[in-house]
Amino acid sequence: MNLRNRMKPSVEVSTAPIADIVFLLLIYFMLTSSFVVNRSLEVDLPQASAISSEMGGNTVVITSDLKFAWNQEVVPKEEIPVRIEELLADKNNDDRTITLKVDKAVTMEDVAFVMGSVAKYGGKVVLLAKP
Repeated sequence: MNLRNRMKPSVEVSTAPIADIVFLLLIYFMLTSSFVVNRSLEVDLPQASAISSEMGGNTVVITSDLKFAWNQEVVPKEEIPVRIEELLADKNNDDRTITLKVDKAVTMEDVAFVMGSVAKYGGKVVLLAKP
């Protein structure tokens, strides 16, 4: 009897357990990841021919019914310049850019109100628009 040929080890590697592990890891990361939910006011942005990719860390939102929001918190219109001044008066703050998200139905007067406040304290405004 020749037993040596029968006891030869198999060279094949099964890939089924690897696929199971990858699938379980995929499910784990999908369930544990946090989803970004924008809880801001609804705004219909105006059209633009060119879009800037630079955005500030702070956002002012103006809706069509003239509701103002500072960083997703609805505030009265009169409080916007106060918040801008607090932010830009801090010399340790490197982020001096404010993102302005305005509905296309808002008049230029309200946009200029916010932009003037930012310019008064030496900040920079980025206006969001649809491509």
